[in-house]
Amino acid sequence: MHDEINWLLENKLVEITSPGESIPQKSILRRINKEKIQQGVFTGMDDNGGYILVNVIDIADSSYLADAGIIRPAKGDSFYRFTTGFNSSPGSSAAMDILESWSLYVKHPEFRKPMTEFMKTSFTPEHILYLKKSDSLNVLFIPMQQKLKIGRYRETVNPEAIRKERFREQIKNLKPGDHITYIAMIPQTSTYDPKFYSIGTKPHEETHLSLRSESFNFKPTHGGHIKAEKRDGGIVYYVDAGSNYIGKGVKTKLETAEGVVKALRRDCSGYTFIPLEGRGAFGTEQSY
Repeated sequence: MHDEINWLLENKLVEITSPGESIPQKSILRRINKEKIQQGVFTGMDDNGGYILVNVIDIADSSYLADAGIIRPAKGDSFYRFTTGFNSSPGSSAAMDILESWSLYVKHPEFRKPMTEFMKTSFTPEHILYLKKSDSLNVLFIPMQQKLKIGRYRETVNPEAIRKERFREQIKNLKPGDHITYIAMIPQTSTYDPKFYSIGTKPHEETHLSLRSESFNFKPTHGGHIKAEKRDGGIVYYVDAGSNYIGKGVKTKLETAEGVVKALRRDCSGYTFIPLEGRGAFGTEQSY
């Protein structure tokens, strides 16, 4: 692993000397210390100087850690960012060849799109080619299998059931005053089922980035907020469709939120959802 670190530092990484410095969105960041080598896709900073990442990978153990997380700088940490990507690297085609010749890619055409999205967002072509050269492609393929729950990590439950159960748990765990951001696909007819997805309170663009590498990836049509509040009759859930990323923000009409609530009642029954116009479930102060 030390050979890999030295190679990366010499060729394709730039050290981040201050958490406050400007880092391009969707850069791949790496954290290195004596115990850990972690990597993820940068989406912003939190209020305490932590790096907000999606698709967090433990490089040292070749394992997938989380869909989203915050890595806070600690004593002994070094942070670096990759400076290349699939859009501009001359090694992109050769890196794609490695994925496309992988047995699980050939065997599962239904997972090819999320496999490709995961690799392109979470790795650089140069890194993939180095892993191939050093016979270390498990650093790519094991986290990919864990993320998508395929191959040796395949679950018997279908991906759509996983998505629905995960979203229901997020609603169930909301305490009064808590909220989540969501993105959703709301069909125009009842012939098709609605789909909802959230990774907590992360912005809608960040949530969409995580969704793209899920096995149940879908094209969202709406985004907004769901907030729990306590009333005399129990907990209710205020819902808006006021995403600026997928929608009209504060200008969102009540009827749009009503359509989302109707779909929520189908996808997540048993809860009291109340639609609100604009960004009424959370407020106008947020940028997402």
